[in-house]
Amino acid sequence: MSDTLKPVSKQNSRGEARRRAMLDATWEILSTKGFAAVTLNDVISRSGGSRTTLYEAFGGKDGLIASVVTEKCQEFSEILQTSLVLDAPPRDALLNFTIIMTTKCLDEESIRLMSFLQQEMDQFPGIREAFMESGPKPVTEGIVSFFRHHNNIGTLRVPDPAFSAKMFLSMIQGQWRDVAIERVPQHIPSQDEIIKSANQLIDLLFNGISPDPK
Repeated sequence: MSDTLKPVSKQNSRGEARRRAMLDATWEILSTKGFAAVTLNDVISRSGGSRTTLYEAFGGKDGLIASVVTEKCQEFSEILQTSLVLDAPPRDALLNFTIIMTTKCLDEESIRLMSFLQQEMDQFPGIREAFMESGPKPVTEGIVSFFRHHNNIGTLRVPDPAFSAKMFLSMIQGQWRDVAIERVPQHIPSQDEIIKSANQLIDLLFNGISPDPK
């Protein structure tokens, strides 16, 4: 029976290798030249696959790009979810999450992906859906679960975990968007600057802006 399975295994392995090569080729073109520059002929030429394989695996250009976006967002969200330690002191856990999210958002690959999404996402609903489902949604759900858990055990007071998660993530995103996407010329802060800003953000989250009680 093992002899019967070997050809199938090899075929599956070859198919996955071709699929992987197509994803890598697409990301290389997408991240350096943009959506319009991605052509199936170019992807096939770079990956060594065939048009038949591409259509069977992805359904066409939009499906191929949606798969690339999904993969990149899943990698991103998995890093963030792993960094949010449920049993750590809440302030420490949220500070660590803020530093890691900001650092990850400001790396070269993430900036390229966000620039592409800003330019193209509204024109291609499938890509927008892939981004939302594999990126923001699981990250938000992880923060909601964190707030709900700590509200239930009394270590935080978070009566509306969903609203609080949305506002918390908006604070983080506002920090890096201002410097990496909207600022001209672009400025990528150092790790020391990221840590300082993260501490300020967490202080604001936990202490607000009310004066100290006398």
